[in-house]
Amino acid sequence: MPLGFERLNERTTRPNSLINFIKPLPGPTSATAQDFLERVAAICYPIMKARHIAVMALEEYEPNPEFVGRNFNAGEVIQLVLKGRMVGGGWQWLNLRSVQMVMMHELAHCKQMNHSGAFWKVRDSYAGDLRDLWARNYTGEGLWGRGRALENGASMEDGVQARLEEPKSLCGGTFRSSGRKRKRKRKGAGKEKEKLSYAERQQRRILRKFGTGGTALGADEDAKVKLEAGKPLKGKPRVAKSARGRELRAAAALARLDQARTVDIKNEEEGSGSETDSDSDEASPNEVAALDLDGKAMLDTRGHGLVKVCEGEDGDAEDARREMVELQELEITPLPHSSDRQEPSEKQAVKKEARRSQRS
Repeated sequence: MPLGFERLNERTTRPNSLINFIKPLPGPTSATAQDFLERVAAICYPIMKARHIAVMALEEYEPNPEFVGRNFNAGEVIQLVLKGRMVGGGWQWLNLRSVQMVMMHELAHCKQMNHSGAFWKVRDSYAGDLRDLWARNYTGEGLWGRGRALENGASMEDGVQARLEEPKSLCGGTFRSSGRKRKRKRKGAGKEKEKLSYAERQQRRILRKFGTGGTALGADEDAKVKLEAGKPLKGKPRVAKSARGRELRAAAALARLDQARTVDIKNEEEGSGSETDSDSDEASPNEVAALDLDGKAMLDTRGHGLVKVCEGEDGDAEDARREMVELQELEITPLPHSSDRQEPSEKQAVKKEARRSQRS
């Protein structure tokens, strides 16, 4: 169970055990969107399992001209757009395979948040694995192992016939929560810390507290006068356990305590730094709160503000253009209907039925 969750007494089997929640938008098409998202989640299972990726929530996002996918906190929430706006007005469901390819882009952000060269290597690796699953006619585990139609009866694998408006970019960016605690780098991290025994640590603590260069007991004549309250000195006490000796030791101890109160005691690990020291992202003046398409501040599930880590990919970048062309080809190319791609067991059943009809 990912992310420390364990769901008990589930009413239905999840299409992907590595995705905790699937959330379509409320409305008349929520059942269709639920089935759509489940199909996307089902085919991602072997890819996520091999890469040790877990996603808290897979959500539907409303149609918009800006993007078709977003990633929050490296997989805490992934949002996908399932509908496209038609040029003549209205909307239509996107092709299932194109949405699955967008999911590969967002899963790659769980490993690489920025659109760097390393990100595109990860994304291309995931996309290659997805194409291999398509070639094997894999659609998911268990109940999701055979292609089914959407709730409205339309096949999820039919090519979209109407012309759709192209979004400005495929990815709407990646986001992380502000105010998260980050470990600070320990000072002198490259140096190995010297190991000291308990006695050595105590000696160093005493040296830091009281300093060095002290005088022998009973050798400071001025201190003796102060301890005797200005009375003339009578010489050193001959017996350590005498009343005068006890009084002098008690007065000296009280004097040391009074002096210690005025001295700031330094940390025992002075200058070594600490891994528990942390910086708050909220205090950074360079961070700007992320705004949604409606202009409202974006918040995570805990109510913390979100900060944009990576902008949408550059439309002029070669990798981004190549990815957009791939999605366009998936949208306009009609794919074989699920009935034309039967499983081996189904093919055998059809052949047996044909032989029986010929014999009769």
